[in-house]
Amino acid sequence: MNLFISRAAAVVGAALIACTPVVAAAHTRPEPAANPCPHQAGRVVCVDQDHQRMWVQKGSKTVFDPVLIRTGYRGMWTPNGTFHVYARYEWPNSPLLPYSQFFHRRYALHGSRDDLHKGKSKGCVNMSVADARRLWKTLKVGDTVYIWGHKPGT
Repeated sequence: MNLFISRAAAVVGAALIACTPVVAAAHTRPEPAANPCPHQAGRVVCVDQDHQRMWVQKGSKTVFDPVLIRTGYRGMWTPNGTFHVYARYEWPNSPLLPYSQFFHRRYALHGSRDDLHKGKSKGCVNMSVADARRLWKTLKVGDTVYIWGHKPGT
C-alpha cells in the first residue's frame, strides 16, 4: 500500500510542476492586447521573455503555437529588439546546438537537451529539441525575430 501512495504522490507532484504558471502560460495563445509582437505579412518569431514562451505568427494568425523557452540571465541577457534569421544549421545530433537558427551576432534559437526549468542560457533562446526541430521546419533565412521583456527573477 505504501508503494501505491508513493507513486500517487509522485504523479500528483509531477502534475503540479507541469501546471506551474510559466509552463501553463507557455501553452496558451497570447492575448491580442498583451501581444506587442508586430503583425506583418511574413513570419515573425515572438519571444516573450516575461513569460518564457515563444510562438510564430504570420499577420495576426499564429502558425506555431506557444512553447516553453529559456532565455539569458543577468550578465548574459538575451537581447531585446527586432532581428532577422541570418544563418541556419540543422546539427540534429549536436549536444549543444541542435536546430540552430542565428538571429543576432552569436545568438540563436536552438534546442536544448537540458531541463528548461533549470540551468541557464548564455543569451540564446533555448527550447526542447522537439520544438526546435518543428521550428526548423517553419522558419527560413530572413524571417523576423522579435524579442521583448526580461527573464523573471533576473
